Amino acid sequence: MENRGCAIAMKEAKFDTNELFFSITDHASTILSGNEVFVRISGYKREELVGQFHNIIRHPDMPRVVFKVLWDHLKNDQPVVAYVKNKTKEGGYYWVLAAVFPLSDNFISIRIKPNSPIFTAVRELYFKLLMAETSGGMESSERILVENLHNLGYKSYDDFMSDALLSELSERKKLLVAAEAEAKIYSEVTTPLGLQLKVLLQNSQTLMQRYGCWFEKIEMYNHVKLIFEEKGVLLRHLARDIVFLSLNASVASYKVAKGGETFGVLASDIRINAKENDRLISQVHTLSESLSDTLNELIFTVSSLSIQIEMVTYFIEESLQCNAQTTASEVSEKLDSLIELVFVYSDKLSALQLKMDCFIQESTKHLDQLEQQVMYLGYIQVYGIIEAASNNDETVGFGGIFSQLKGLIRDTSEEIAIMQKMGINFHTENRNLMDEAERIRTVVERFRFEADAIKTMDV
Repeated sequence: MENRGCAIAMKEAKFDTNELFFSITDHASTILSGNEVFVRISGYKREELVGQFHNIIRHPDMPRVVFKVLWDHLKNDQPVVAYVKNKTKEGGYYWVLAAVFPLSDNFISIRIKPNSPIFTAVRELYFKLLMAETSGGMESSERILVENLHNLGYKSYDDFMSDALLSELSERKKLLVAAEAEAKIYSEVTTPLGLQLKVLLQNSQTLMQRYGCWFEKIEMYNHVKLIFEEKGVLLRHLARDIVFLSLNASVASYKVAKGGETFGVLASDIRINAKENDRLISQVHTLSESLSDTLNELIFTVSSLSIQIEMVTYFIEESLQCNAQTTASEVSEKLDSLIELVFVYSDKLSALQLKMDCFIQESTKHLDQLEQQVMYLGYIQVYGIIEAASNNDETVGFGGIFSQLKGLIRDTSEEIAIMQKMGINFHTENRNLMDEAERIRTVVERFRFEADAIKTMDV
């Protein structure tokens, strides 16, 4: 009997890559509802789950610190993503990537089967965290979690969870394409509920396709983020180098026996120009950091919309398959919450795009001003080279100073040009996507209108 119990505990519940499931809880984590896959995988009957706390499926292998992170986010009305090992009624297990979204007085948790390389690293990390909690408590595991995420290249848990969601969705799409699943046919559906669900399915599939195009843009967002982060840092370094060079030029001007006044004026011009450059570059750097944070949020929002609309589509298909065993009120209640979630994140996406548009325009304005400043610095450098060539006193090294300045001007101009080009292209692309977002919103509104028809439907 003991061996049988061990065998069950080692058994993984069947959870296919093409499946999704969700559960809805209140803020106390009491289960209110969920779809058929959620019930099936748990091993419980629906009536055994509804009204119970969600920890009814918690597995003892899960580190407590993961749930602390999860609840810290939810209590602040923030979405959270986490890898979770759950326990079935019989004692088996199943792994999920859970994306949990606050919505009014409830939490909606959408789960997919994890398959990405990140999942492998997480399982190893969770074992370390569990051991740390056993010996040193949650304080010890919290420290190890932060250290390990930093070692993996993540600044914070939010950065990690955004990358995890993106990676799992990307891997899932690859696996599903490779599987070449056949389209389901519901020709035998004739009930009013079934017919309305077929209409909704067409709308949700349209939304999946439209948001799929957004998902494919994530690589572009990451590229823009990387360029602005890298170039912002490089420009700051170049600006500091020019400031130091201006100080060297000022010191050198005092050592010139003949024509020192001219070199003093040039050194002063370089210094004034360098300080203004440093101010503008500092503003560009600050805007680049803000843009990077906004892009991170946008990438997470696009990933969230992707999993949300796929969950809606899957639930509609599931409801069509169970058409004879389900009621309009049961479907409507769950569908309302899922669609409302899509609506909220659709609005959030539009707001983030508008925010990005402002950042890009402001950055472009500062870059244009910086370009003019650097051009003027180039005139100073040319005049300085001429003056240095006419001065016979090379002991002060003015020729070398202005040669260094030429290189710094060239490098700064190149970095500015790259950022300007990227900014212009991204601004155009973002405006196109803003227009597309408005068109998608129309589809979402029509979708919600069609879903409302189920509320008053007699089966």
